[in-house]
Amino acid sequence: MSAQSGILPAISAHARFVVINLRELPLDSLKRQVQLLESTRERLRGQHVEAGLVSVLAFGPALWLNLRNRAPKDLHPLVPIRGKQTMPATGGDVFLHVHSQRADLCFALVHAFLAPIISEVEVLEDVTGFRYLDSRDLTGFIDGTENPVNGAERARAALIGREDHNFAGGSYVFTQRYVHHLDKWQHLKVDAQEHVFGRSKLDSIEMDDEVKPENAHIARVVIEEDGEELQIVRHSLPYGNSTEAGTFFVAYTRSTTIIDRMLARMYGTTDDGLHDRLLHFTTPVSGAYFFAPPQEMLESVAGIG
Repeated sequence: MSAQSGILPAISAHARFVVINLRELPLDSLKRQVQLLESTRERLRGQHVEAGLVSVLAFGPALWLNLRNRAPKDLHPLVPIRGKQTMPATGGDVFLHVHSQRADLCFALVHAFLAPIISEVEVLEDVTGFRYLDSRDLTGFIDGTENPVNGAERARAALIGREDHNFAGGSYVFTQRYVHHLDKWQHLKVDAQEHVFGRSKLDSIEMDDEVKPENAHIARVVIEEDGEELQIVRHSLPYGNSTEAGTFFVAYTRSTTIIDRMLARMYGTTDDGLHDRLLHFTTPVSGAYFFAPPQEMLESVAGIG
């Protein structure tokens, strides 16, 4: 089965990230909105081919079991972490990720899905992401340098395979919104910022191991097993307004175990007792796991075809 359209392509210039709880919305109403989402996306893609409009619709663990009665083996609710640093788990029933080279098409597709049901659902997150300069985070560092590049590598990292063949082509999704403390960050000199990240700011060259601090961001989130890095596909983008700015982090992965291990190393619950120093300058305010079924399974669940 094939992946949903928004997982494997590279990050676009614009995105919308929406997390909702259904509250009392009937499943039949949700399915009608999925049908509308799919038909609207295909219509807009046909009208604006150059814009590369794509989307992913994913479901929280409890809702997925209501829809299908059977879940992929690694799907579970995100658990809050209270280690050297704390991480919330805010959950959600549905995650919609839309990205494109045009912001107006992202708006149009999200609006088509959400507007008819807005009074019946609880919106937990609705974030507009944008490409900043040459694909940098608001901290000034290039984002996503560890992402696999070619299609085959991205598929191996993001998509469930033969190990869980009933859900092959699907993907686990981890979402997390961070609020940056930019005033505090900008008081650091560039070399101090580089030691927080573990790589150079201008050209994103990783520090040698003997120089890179053990609690640098790169040192905590890059995990190797049998000499190979455990990869995920990141689709994060900055967001911001006059009162708040940060990063909406999205990871697609073939196994939530990889994310669980990264989070343990970031938040200081591993045996070495270290945590990611970047967390002194940014605060996680949300987090959840979802399952993005393969495209054919999504259509089946929604009653398409």
